[in-house]
Amino acid sequence: MLSINPTYGISQEFRFRLGDLTFPGIISGLQEVPKSSLLRLNGGKERSFYVEPVPDLGTDWLNGYKASPGELRCRHFGEFCVEIASDDPELLVGNNRVDLEVVDGLTTSAISIDFTWDPTPLEPELDLGDLTKFATVQQVGQVVNGAFDLDRAANLIRSRAPVAPDALLVIGSPGKSQEATYRVRFLEPHHSKWLGLSDFHVGMVEGVPPRGIKVGWSSAGMAVAMPSGGARSFIAWGDHSGAPEEWAIATNPPAEVAIERGVAYRVRHQMQLETGINRVRFRLWPEGLPEPKSWLCDEHDGLLPAASPRHQAASFSLFQHMGMPVEWSDIKLRPMSSDEFDQVDPASGRQPFFKRDRPGAF
Repeated sequence: MLSINPTYGISQEFRFRLGDLTFPGIISGLQEVPKSSLLRLNGGKERSFYVEPVPDLGTDWLNGYKASPGELRCRHFGEFCVEIASDDPELLVGNNRVDLEVVDGLTTSAISIDFTWDPTPLEPELDLGDLTKFATVQQVGQVVNGAFDLDRAANLIRSRAPVAPDALLVIGSPGKSQEATYRVRFLEPHHSKWLGLSDFHVGMVEGVPPRGIKVGWSSAGMAVAMPSGGARSFIAWGDHSGAPEEWAIATNPPAEVAIERGVAYRVRHQMQLETGINRVRFRLWPEGLPEPKSWLCDEHDGLLPAASPRHQAASFSLFQHMGMPVEWSDIKLRPMSSDEFDQVDPASGRQPFFKRDRPGAF
């Protein structure tokens, strides 16, 4: 039986965290690529939304990706993601409704999602040490890729397994220089490619050519650990978009770090986005041990060509690429000033790479 199944049901809520409101889900009972997949926002104009047309037939996600117009956004045939721009003229403050309709052969399925929209930015300082005051994960953040669950009994956020290829939960509103600290635990690290950890996410940009879903990942500072014993920081614009302007900067080779199954770690993740430079750095250490004085990874965009697009603001997010569940808790976010960062010589930066011309397999 054909049915449209939004990941977070038919009653949802959004705060201003990103340029797009996202409604992920999956269409069950789909026999072929739909003849049409249409939405109407508040009874407005009819428009298409993306449904994944390529099955996951044994894709080796640890070493590559499937060839899909949606790149890393959806894994399974029939997965969908509705994207509504936060400045859409048909989007209302308060109560809204989006109607979805899918046609498969001679069968039509339709569903309506009621949702609330509050465009007020969140405070730049957030303390999410107590998650029991929230009823749903959508009150904590906005899911862009994959799925996350709020475990109120354990006072933590957990990615929903299996994670592939990407999972992203945007927690903060867009801002300049920031610091995030949190506790993280990896339940099955050796089933993963990258374990996360977090991202100062700028947003998704259109692919070239457009795909019906935004595929280009833009980050003002990602922190990544790997079960193989490495760690990287990334700064990127339009990664996977195929746009001529696409670029990325990454720690290469990776920094050395040891990750153990079930052990709790602490993370300090900082992003500088002022004084003409975008910088990211982070530390990760076992909970209960002293915090290291040195940064595990520290990257900046000082060598990015002047004509390349640059980031103006970013939102703190939880991130994971591949694998089994990861748990985050005791999340705290605060704004930073430039004088909290030591000065860096722009010429000391790492050379960016452009489009998919990457050094090494990462």
